[in-house]
Amino acid sequence: MNITAFTMKRRKNSHTRSSPMEKSDQFSIDKFYYQEISALTEAGGWSVDFKNKTSHFDHQARVILDVPKDYVPTLKSGYTFYAEEHLDRATEFFFGCAEGKPFSTEIKMQTYNGEIFWAIAKGKPLRDESGEIIGIRGVFRKIDEQKKREQQLEQSLKLIEAHNSRLYDFAHIISHNLRSQVSNLQMSSALMDRSTLTEDQIELVNNFEKIGNSLDVTLQHLNKIVSVHNISNTKLEPVVIKDVYDRVVAGLSQDIRASRAVMYTEFSEVEEVMYIEAYLESILQNLITNALRYKHPDRDPEITVFTYEENGKKYLMVRDNGLGIDLEKHGKDLFKLYKTFHGNKNALGLGLFLTHNEVQAMGGDITVESKVDKGSKFIVTLQ
Repeated sequence: MNITAFTMKRRKNSHTRSSPMEKSDQFSIDKFYYQEISALTEAGGWSVDFKNKTSHFDHQARVILDVPKDYVPTLKSGYTFYAEEHLDRATEFFFGCAEGKPFSTEIKMQTYNGEIFWAIAKGKPLRDESGEIIGIRGVFRKIDEQKKREQQLEQSLKLIEAHNSRLYDFAHIISHNLRSQVSNLQMSSALMDRSTLTEDQIELVNNFEKIGNSLDVTLQHLNKIVSVHNISNTKLEPVVIKDVYDRVVAGLSQDIRASRAVMYTEFSEVEEVMYIEAYLESILQNLITNALRYKHPDRDPEITVFTYEENGKKYLMVRDNGLGIDLEKHGKDLFKLYKTFHGNKNALGLGLFLTHNEVQAMGGDITVESKVDKGSKFIVTLQ
């Protein structure tokens, strides 16, 4: 046999048969990768052999359960690693798996020393070639920190719900108490004998009447919101944006006149929107009020309110030439509760917070562009 034929024969044999050393090396590599994956995922493995009546914990399981080095798990002792209140569940899953039902669940476990923790546990039956169940194999991973965060979030949601309920109650009380005062204002304005008044006095009475009417509509909306409690169950209605704007401006007429503000509007592109009218009124009220309150001392306010449609979405824009906001400094706090940015003693830090929440409750978004001493532009995504 020549060298070439001998070499080819050895190559052929090397493809068809592995030496004991090669098999051992492959086993070591597989074991290494299993241990690495187990460590990276922080998942512990366990198994039960029904025929040989033995149990097994891999290295990561022993670490998580904090068992002694010489600890030998058994089928009977396996139940001691579940919290007492979840022991019945663990038993149910185990016997179900022994009958062929795999499981995946969140369950309370405990270490060898009794430290309780939450875990994701999974198990599946092991079968032989004939399909007979000969054991169970499973994994579990500690999720204690994740579970604690979920529970904290749940508690926070309950706290928010309780706060919201109190706010609704408060709004109902305020609405009830203001109702009689608004009625008195409307009645007084209606009964006033304008024939004996000067032109300035007549204009003042007319303003009182407009304010009374605007307050009356606002209270109606407030009552509607209080009765709903849940925005997801609130029926959206077609809202004419100009009508809402006119009502807001009527309520702010004194401030507009006092600041000598000039108002520009354009609603022809988007005249109507499916919305909760009270929310749209509140959004416009807050944005226009801010534009008046934070006017530049060296110029009269110019406030532009208009709607437009772009890429299938409807927008409302409110732009002013006021003090502007330093977004690099205050941008992250702009819509937070009780945050103010200009040192105004009358500012409470509520307007933008409420506006932001109302816009998001309607499934929209609000963005701002602003430069110090140049003015601000708020863009609200309506739909």
